Formats: sequence, structure tokens, C-alpha cells
Amino acid sequence: MIDLSLGLEKYYINEEWAPLNVKIPRPDGFIVVEEISYKPATEWRGKDKGKYAVYLLKKIGIDHFTVIDKITRLTGRKPNYIGIKDTNAITQQIIYFSGKPEIDNYKEEKLEINFLGFSDEKFNHTGNIFELELVSDNENELIKRLTTVSNVKYLFAYIGYQRFGTRRPNTHLVGKYLFLRQWCDAINWLIGHPFDLEHEIIKEARLAYEKGDYEKALQLFPKKFRDEREVLKALIRGEDCLSAIKRVKTPLRFFVEAYQSYLFNKYLSLMADKLRGRESDNVILTVPKKFVELMDPLIRQIAIEEGIVGYSFNIPEIKVNLRDLKRQAFMRLRNVKVELKNESKKISFSLDRGMYATIVIREISRGDPRNFT
Repeated sequence: MIDLSLGLEKYYINEEWAPLNVKIPRPDGFIVVEEISYKPATEWRGKDKGKYAVYLLKKIGIDHFTVIDKITRLTGRKPNYIGIKDTNAITQQIIYFSGKPEIDNYKEEKLEINFLGFSDEKFNHTGNIFELELVSDNENELIKRLTTVSNVKYLFAYIGYQRFGTRRPNTHLVGKYLFLRQWCDAINWLIGHPFDLEHEIIKEARLAYEKGDYEKALQLFPKKFRDEREVLKALIRGEDCLSAIKRVKTPLRFFVEAYQSYLFNKYLSLMADKLRGRESDNVILTVPKKFVELMDPLIRQIAIEEGIVGYSFNIPEIKVNLRDLKRQAFMRLRNVKVELKNESKKISFSLDRGMYATIVIREISRGDPRNFT
């Protein structure tokens, strides 16, 4: 089961609910608006002058790094951003530049930016506002569960599916082998190991790689598979695994952070039952930077199971150096509203920064996350 492979082993709501088939029509049924000082980013307005030129970015069904690359080419400078939003969704967020680009507004099918004014200060990113449309073949059960969730103040603060992938949940595995300095194994998980739900041509490309036919794999991978293609080109040129993995377009830190996130989920799962009744914003769990002898017993248990005792998140070979991961054990649900009028049901809520809406839906569904991610 995907949940177990990502360290998601417990539910907060103590109900013996059977799996419920819940789907979210994507991207239209998953709307995210960044929250600045507890207000929607869409309501933010700037000054006539200031250090930072501020824009509202709207994207539809497109990933964060592709959008940032596009805007960088468009404006001639790389924008700053506060958070990485969901890919398969309609999202709106603040981006800002030091100094004003020439462009005020720009719009295409999946991307839009609009100039909001200037600011001298960076932003107080308090969280995100979600509006989700849920569809189920068991409407009465869905209504019952939505009603239950609407009365809950806290859930376990697991790190959600999008940090790892659901169709191809392996980001943390690439990260694990980077963490272990096993560069070739990291490449194997990046390019090889086809997953069932991948397109047949992608499976064929990954199998070609596993058979050592790098030229065929490169030919089969579409251009949007930038990481796989860049690493394959490097291998074809005869570069070693460390040099080749550095060719990826996605920052390597992203993969290593995913592994750190997996370790946090494992730790929270082991702690979950002990934490019930202690719900607050002040319960913090820590995944250490270094896995040395003197560790929390549960962290040590995980480290032994994972084979990472003695390793550190300081990886100079790839210029990645992570701090301890300190994260709240509980996430607070704010401003929960449920709409039950139409065939599809809607739930809206606000979550603090770094918390995941898909973890809320996981509590409702108890089923296959590929249906709602």
C-alpha cells in the first residue's frame, strides 16, 4: 500500500471506517490560495514604490519548477517565492522580484501573472486556503465523514503525498541513496524501476535503461522527462554516476528533503498513539541531521531499520546540507466549511504553512490516494 511505503501508518480520527472511493476532479476541483497574514493572497495590494515588485501567480495543472523556469525566461530574472504549490491543481500565490521587470501582466493557457505593487518587506506566509470538490459513489458515507471532519480541530501533521509522488512514489528513494552516497542506486531509482500506473512508453524507456540500453531509453523518454534525459545523456558520454546525477534539473536537495520527510512520517507513526490527548501547536518532533549513537530510541529504531546509523544530511559531494527537521506533530484545521448541496460535495479549510490538504482527504477516504491526488 502506498501509505505504508511513505511512512503514513496511522489515522487521527478514531473511527473504524472502511476505505471509501473518493475522487477529486483535477485540476478544477483542487483550488489553493496562498495565505498572507491570514488573508488570501488574491487580496494583497502593494505600494507605489518599494524594494520588491510583487505579482500574483496563477497556475493551472503545471508543476512549480516548470513555471519558475518559464517566468525566469519571460522576465529575464528569477522570481522569489514563498512556497511550492500543488501541481495538479489551480493555485494562486505571491511571487516577487528585487526590482521591477518590464512586464506588468502576462497570460497563457496554464499560467498568469499580474503585478500587484511594491513592498519593502518580505511576506508573513501564514498558510494556505483550500477549496476541494469531492466525488464518491457512496454519498451518504461521504457526508457523514465530512461532517465528522468539520468538527475536528487537529490531525496528525504527516507530510503529504505530493512530497513523494503517488503514480511514481519514489522521490524519497532517490533521496535515500543520495543520502547514503550510493550515486548509481540513486540513478537507478530515478530512471529505472517502472511503476504500474505509468504510461507504457515510459515503462518501456525505464526497462531499456535497466537493460543498459541508454540510447534507446533516451529516445523513448519524452522531452518533459528532463531529469531522466539529462542523466542518460551524461551516462552515454561516459560520465560516472556522481557526475551524471548532478545533471538533473530538479535541485538534488528536493530528493534528499523527501527522504527526510519520509523519516519524519515514520517517526510520527511510531509516536502517534502516545501523542493522542496532547493536541496543540507546541508538540514538536525532530528528525536529526546526524544519526549518531545518542539518539531518541524510536529514531534509533528507524535508523537501524533504514541502515543509516552514522550518516548525516551534510552531503558535500552534491552541495546539500540539511538542518534537523523540526516539525509540529499536529496540524490545526482552521475555518472549516462543508457544502453538501450538489452531487459533488465541497470542503474548504485553511492550514498552516507546510501542512498538506491531502492528509485531510486521507482521513476521509482511508482508500487509494491515487484517486484524490
